[in-house]
Amino acid sequence: MHKEVIQRQYDEVIAKHYDVDPQDVIQRTIAASLRQLDDLDLLKAGLPPLRVLDLGVGTGLFLERLIQSTDRDVVPSGLDISKQMVEIARERIPEIATAVDDAANFEIHFAGQAFGMICTHFVTGFVPMQTLAPKIWDHLEPGGYWSFVGGTSRGYPALQRIAKSRVLQALFNRRGVSAEGNLLTPEDEQEVKRRFEDGGFESEITETFEPELKFEHFDGFMEFAYHGGWLTPFVEELGLQRAGWLTRQFLNTLVFPVSDHHSIVIAVARKPR
Repeated sequence: MHKEVIQRQYDEVIAKHYDVDPQDVIQRTIAASLRQLDDLDLLKAGLPPLRVLDLGVGTGLFLERLIQSTDRDVVPSGLDISKQMVEIARERIPEIATAVDDAANFEIHFAGQAFGMICTHFVTGFVPMQTLAPKIWDHLEPGGYWSFVGGTSRGYPALQRIAKSRVLQALFNRRGVSAEGNLLTPEDEQEVKRRFEDGGFESEITETFEPELKFEHFDGFMEFAYHGGWLTPFVEELGLQRAGWLTRQFLNTLVFPVSDHHSIVIAVARKPR
C-alpha cells in the first residue's frame, strides 16, 4: 500500500475518530502491554529515566498511559505517518519529541539516538517486522526492550468468510478481496517470536489477545472498521464508505449482525547486553 494512501486515510478518516475506540480494543491492549512492562519491573520508581520511542505513536494514548503508570521518569519520542495524529499526540503530551514519516524511515529522524524502549503498536500491518528489526536493534541501548503489539492474519475469521463470499464480491464487483486489505500482518504469535529471534532479540513475554467483536449493523461496523482504522483499506477496496441507503439496507439484511474476534499479539523482546 502506498504511503500517500495510508497518510490520507489516517489524516482524513481515522485521526479524529481513533480515540473513540468503540469496542474498547485499544484500551485493553494498552493495559495488557503495560502489565507486561510492569511484570518485567520496567516501571519501578528509582530506575534511570526511560527514553521511549513510539513508532506509530498515533494520538499518544500509549505514551500517556505509560507516563501515568510509573513514577519512573519517561522521556517520550514518537513518530507517525499521520500529521493529524501527531498533532493530537503533541496536545496530549507537550514534552514529546515528534516526527512525521513512515515507520520504516525512523532512523533518519532519530539518527545517533539510543532508547531504552522502542514501541511498535499496530504498525506491522504496514511495515513488516523483518524491516523494522535491524533498525530497532541499532537504536536500542544494550539491554533495551522492544514493546510489540500487532494484529495477525488469524484475525476476523467471520469477516474473512463474508469477504470471500460470492454474493458480496458480486455485489461490489470484486474478486479475491481480503478482510485485512492486503496488510502485512504476521501469521501468529509463533511468527512474532521467530522474527524476534531472527533479529537477535530475546523474547521475554508473548501472548495472544482475541477480543470478541460484535457488529449489530452496518453503521456499527463502519464506526469500528473504517473510522476506527482497523479495516480502513478493506473498506475502501470494496467502496463500502460510499454505500448508499439501499446497499446499507441490503447488507443489514444479508450480513449483519456479525460476531467475530480479532487476533492480536502483545509481546516484549529484549536486546541482550
